[in-house]
Amino acid sequence: MRLMSASVLLAALSCGGGGPTVGSATSTGSIRGQSLAPRDATAGTVAFSANGVAGRVALIAITSAPGICSMLAGGKEPRSTQYLVLAAFRLQPDYSPVPPPSPGTYPVGALTIENAVARFAATDANCQLVGLGTGATDGSITFTSVGNRYAGSYDLTFESGDRVTGTFDAPVCGGVSELDPGAGTLACQ
Repeated sequence: MRLMSASVLLAALSCGGGGPTVGSATSTGSIRGQSLAPRDATAGTVAFSANGVAGRVALIAITSAPGICSMLAGGKEPRSTQYLVLAAFRLQPDYSPVPPPSPGTYPVGALTIENAVARFAATDANCQLVGLGTGATDGSITFTSVGNRYAGSYDLTFESGDRVTGTFDAPVCGGVSELDPGAGTLACQ
């Protein structure tokens, strides 16, 4: 997913584990005039390298499309979909990031040991990005559960000045190898 900052996100969503593959989420507010109507949420970890230091982040994808895990696992991308992508990590002493090791609050736009990033994007009927995505500049992501399921809430302010809040309960999605909205790497369905 090239929706998040290039140094942090959206390369490959490597998920493992079992359990239910359908999540849930809520959202209040709008971003650039678009209200997100969540129909599913999924989670996993993303490997990346920032400034030459390899690490991983927890990634939660809240979408307006149902069945996102099974679609992505089948090499498909849903058309006309909105994505709110949340990522969080904790820096280790060697500056390598790891997914949140325990429940807690991860600030967006802060340079702290615990960090979060959020990005919103939408695709059209041809699975192409509608305009450019927008990133959150302030706010927080709070986890009440981490591990096989990522659950919690978010309160985000975006570059546009828009604010959205909501909750998520996203199971780790087994078998998903890539999540990259609008990139054309998956079959549009």
